[in-house]
Amino acid sequence: MLRIAVIEDSTEVVALVRDELLQLAYEVRTAADGEQGLALCLAWQPDLVVLDVMLPALNGIELLRRLRAAGFAAPILLLTARDGEADRVAGLELGADDYVVKPFSLRELSARVAALLRRHAAPGRIAAAPPAVAANPAMLRVLDCELDLERQLVRVDGKLRTLSTREFALLRCLMQGSGRVLTREWLLEQVWGREYDGEDRSVDACVMRLREHLGRDSAVAHAIEAVRGVGYRLHPQGR
Repeated sequence: MLRIAVIEDSTEVVALVRDELLQLAYEVRTAADGEQGLALCLAWQPDLVVLDVMLPALNGIELLRRLRAAGFAAPILLLTARDGEADRVAGLELGADDYVVKPFSLRELSARVAALLRRHAAPGRIAAAPPAVAANPAMLRVLDCELDLERQLVRVDGKLRTLSTREFALLRCLMQGSGRVLTREWLLEQVWGREYDGEDRSVDACVMRLREHLGRDSAVAHAIEAVRGVGYRLHPQGR
């Protein structure tokens, strides 16, 4: 699960942002001032930071500077005031990756978070092979499903299943990323080779067909979970 730190002193804003991100299946921790935020980021090493510029104890711009000076490489999304152009420019020059101007919509914030995570995703965080993968790199095994990558064969509970090329590629991504939330954007790029436009339902339709072809009674089909507003996750221990 991807981790997001929210550093903001407004309890109302924190509650709204935290609830939105939790619903999108991120792990969220918060800090109410710059000093707490610095300690949180360096100790917890989140995958993304949502950082308010106007903070007590240590302002957001100084916190950003110290994080980058310490080698903190995860994307940082600034929350700035409508008239805070100087802060936005300073933040971007110091290494901020994007900004949202207050007041903002949760939908816009979620979209910018997803875009930053997609661009900065480390290979091991999204598509790395899980512990359930067999020692043979050409063979993946999760639950009752076995994927032969060399011969392009799929067996569920020992029985061969017929999948389309895209269904096979989608299942491979899910099995290799077992236990992790894979975004629709990432899956679309990997399987279809195109960018997500916010309306494309190809991934959802393919998941539905994949479940059917794996067999509704199979453990692996039941283990494919839709994560609302984000994408899909294959639970390696089943559901």
